[in-house]
Amino acid sequence: MIPEKIKPYLPFMAKYKREMAVGMTALLMTDIAGLVVPWLLKEFVDLLPKDPSRSILLKYAGLLFLTSIFLAVGRYGWRKYMFGPSRKVEFDILNKLFAHFLTLDKYYFHRQKIGDLISRATNDLRSVRDFVGLGLLILVDSSVVIIGCVCLMVWINPAITLAVMLPLPLVSILFFTFVKEISKRHQAVQEHLAKMTARVQENIAGIRVLHAFVQEENEKKKFDELNQEYIHKNLRITKLFGIFTPSLIFTLGVAAVLSVWLGAKAVIAEEMTLGAFVAFNGYLMMLSWPMMGIGYVINLTQKGQSAMGRIQEIFSSQPEIKDGEVTEQVADSFQVEGRLEFKNFSFTYPTAETAALNQINLAIAKGQTVAIVGKIGSGKSTLAEMLPRLYEGSQTGGVFIDDAPIQNIPLSILRKSIGYVDQEPFLFSLSIRANIALGRDNATPEDIDKAVQDAGLLPDLDRFPDRLETIVGERGVSLSGGQKQRIALARALLKRPRILILDDAFSSLDAETEGNILKNISVTMEQVTTVIITHRLSIAREADQIIVLDHGEIVERGTHSELLRAGGMYSTMVKSQALAQQMEITLK
Repeated sequence: MIPEKIKPYLPFMAKYKREMAVGMTALLMTDIAGLVVPWLLKEFVDLLPKDPSRSILLKYAGLLFLTSIFLAVGRYGWRKYMFGPSRKVEFDILNKLFAHFLTLDKYYFHRQKIGDLISRATNDLRSVRDFVGLGLLILVDSSVVIIGCVCLMVWINPAITLAVMLPLPLVSILFFTFVKEISKRHQAVQEHLAKMTARVQENIAGIRVLHAFVQEENEKKKFDELNQEYIHKNLRITKLFGIFTPSLIFTLGVAAVLSVWLGAKAVIAEEMTLGAFVAFNGYLMMLSWPMMGIGYVINLTQKGQSAMGRIQEIFSSQPEIKDGEVTEQVADSFQVEGRLEFKNFSFTYPTAETAALNQINLAIAKGQTVAIVGKIGSGKSTLAEMLPRLYEGSQTGGVFIDDAPIQNIPLSILRKSIGYVDQEPFLFSLSIRANIALGRDNATPEDIDKAVQDAGLLPDLDRFPDRLETIVGERGVSLSGGQKQRIALARALLKRPRILILDDAFSSLDAETEGNILKNISVTMEQVTTVIITHRLSIAREADQIIVLDHGEIVERGTHSELLRAGGMYSTMVKSQALAQQMEITLK
């Protein structure tokens, strides 16, 4: 029967069962060789009064030398084949953990702190590795040595063995007294370490805000408090081992005193040979490391179990946005053309009480350009995020692409067919070229150059020290907002999507650059369905259809001229922007 606590490790350890079997064999060989040494000394000491010949002495010396060779080879074997697989298990868990992170959706990461997740993938994983390697090694080593030593001690003198073993049950009492409390305290330490990691991550990510508001000293004090609490929690564990380990050593000391006292009396009474006395005490001394190792194993085991439990929480989390049940029916044949339709569609975020979108009915033909405008918070971005299924809360009605319900289209096909450019695009700490080529593995240099030109990034390349090979820094820290948006746009254009979503993607650009980019897109992305979310109505006027949202509802729709004639919200927005521009020119 496999203990429940070991089961999470088995799928990872099974892959390296041969290596671990070799390591276990080497460990057993080492332990058996170690048990042979006191017995050889017993035979040797008992021979000395008989004036043994040189050949007999050389025989025992050779046996001890041969045993030492076995010990050396065995130690090398278990170090290589026990510690090696533990590193590989760590490697496999980390790969699986990272792959699982990539399957989870926005909902999960909105509920979690990034620093906590990083802590689980680093600190907790190290604890798992220590348990798989060192913890299992000490556990097996201690078990074999304890059983072997006790059996040989009983063989030498059962009565003295019984007397020596009387104090040892105290160890078991201490073990069962402390093990549950140690587990709880280790769990608290791991969770607090995650808090510290999260605080460091947040402070580094928001370093400019801290500098701007002169909050460095306050953050130092807060981190110092967290650090002091971390030390306190670790000391609570240390206090338990401060009782456990000395008690263990004291118990062994009492056993050694009994062994020397009773063994010496037995030798004097000729009930026991001097060699047997030497061997008996040798085996008793060999028990000291395994008995102390019990405390170390408890520590490693509890840390490993707490850590693996926190990692298992991530593995047990599943994405809420998944492929639908009938996905396989369209997986091989479905090709996105670009016809979009919302039918009586309503949507509410999981944490919200009111609907973000309400009774949306909208049809967009293939190749059509649609502009979505409205006040802040009217639901424009939410509407766009429904297309790549970035969110799926409480829904009624349906979203269709090429007459197929969007849930029936495999996520891989759906998202490969959509180019999405956000107002605040995310750039990786790679070169500009690598950031642009992110969504298309087979992109040629010519393809990338064309995307750069269409995105209006070409004039900026001369400002970069290494042009397209320039490293942009974390989150593109070395770039302006407009440069980030154009790199993100080039990345989306390089995908050659069937549907292009521009969510306020030109907010950091001037009107002239914006106009040139839109002309490039209209030529390059012909027959591509384009959804533009914007606050600049100068962009919207060229769209085939304009949708005006207010409080999650479509209040107006039509072309620029039609909406101006209607004299509704759109017309008011156009007049307001025109007045603002006129005032700006006057002030200049």
